[in-house]
Amino acid sequence: MHVYGDVHCFRGTDGVMSDMADAKVLTTNVWGIGSVHSGFYAALAAILPACLALPRPKAIAGHSLGAAMAILYAAVLAQLGSIVPVFAFEPPRLCADGGLEALLQDKQVPFFATRNGCDLVTQVPPGMTLPGPLTLIGKATVPFDNIADHGIDRVIAALAGGRHV
Repeated sequence: MHVYGDVHCFRGTDGVMSDMADAKVLTTNVWGIGSVHSGFYAALAAILPACLALPRPKAIAGHSLGAAMAILYAAVLAQLGSIVPVFAFEPPRLCADGGLEALLQDKQVPFFATRNGCDLVTQVPPGMTLPGPLTLIGKATVPFDNIADHGIDRVIAALAGGRHV
């Protein structure tokens, strides 16, 4: 996790440990949150004490694996009484039941998640869901689910209205 002022940011898959988190598609039941992707929750749990030791953020953001972690972190903070907006860019599916969605709605956590073009990552793993809707951004490189639309550079360009940043 990186801290930029009052925003806590979680990065996407960037090495062997995060590859292992992505691949661990079992579920785990987390008290108050529900049944979620165990690899994503384990990735957050490994750094959660350090995150909670920081001052509470004004926003949380993440891309890919980091987006899943950001959503889960927003849920943990909501359970602790801190309602923080979460910005999830190209999140993989992480819910095995409706618990996380119900918590975020009940606590009125502002939720914004994107799917750039036909990004495949937002459609996996099958059988799981996201705790809120996806906002479509950008233009697909091809007219079917693909990984090329997932790159953070393409997401940034889509959010910047197609301008190169």
